[in-house]
Parts: sequence; C-alpha cells; structure tokens
Amino acid sequence: MPHAAPSRVPPTATSDLEAGALLKLGEFQNEVTLNLSEARIILQKTLATRAARGGGFEETETTAKTRDYLEIFAVFKDLAEAQQVEGIINSYGENLERFEKSQLGSLVPTCSDEAKALIPSLERKVEEGIVNEEELEEIEETGATMRQ
Repeated sequence: MPHAAPSRVPPTATSDLEAGALLKLGEFQNEVTLNLSEARIILQKTLATRAARGGGFEETETTAKTRDYLEIFAVFKDLAEAQQVEGIINSYGENLERFEKSQLGSLVPTCSDEAKALIPSLERKVEEGIVNEEELEEIEETGATMRQ
C-alpha cells in the first residue's frame, strides 16, 4: 500500500552553515552569541530564580548535563571577569563577527597562532588585513592573564 504524502514540509538541510575559513552562518549571522562563561552565568541565575519560586521545580536531564558541561568548560566563573573579557574582546576585535568573539571568549587561546588554528576565519581576516595580528595578541594575552 502506498504511503500518504507528508503533511508538513521537510526541514531544509543545514549544510549551508559553516564555521571554517569563511563564516557561513546564514540566518544566524547577526544573532547575539554567548561564550561558555556567559551561558554558565545565565543558566545559574535562571535555575536559582526557578528554585527560589518554589513550586516543585525539577531540573531536566538535559539542563543538568548542560549545567555540568558549562561548569567544566566555562573559563571565567565570575560575572565581573566574564564582562571584563567581553569588553576586551569587543574593544580590540571591532572587525570580528559576534560568533568569532564568542569563540575567543570560550576557547581563550594563548596566542594569535592558536586563535587562528581554533577559529579558521581569523586566519583569513588577518591575511586580508581586516584584523591585525597585534589585536589578536592583545586579546589573547589579556585573556591568558585573567585565566590564571
């Protein structure tokens, strides 16, 4: 017996999204992004607010796994540190995409070569003169100092 036609349009493939040497973020190009430290702080405050309201709040398995992941990988645990790092990245990285800034804040590379290896689009931006090596070095040095 033949199958009935689907009642919905199938989702389009997201293969057009890419975070390589050329950023292809599609509809997410100009969306606000968070680094892991910012995401951790927001999740903690949200969970604390829900718990304070009472009413039998139960954390889902996904939320617990996300919380644990962020606890492990978020470099800056303090709100003031996270804000300071974001400010430094924004001041030196004016020509960076929001996605690249968030990646720098999450990965906290120790030098510009490491930053370019971890975030391939930075290599192209340095080659094209959109960002200079000194700006990346300043971001990395400050982040590495704060990380200690």
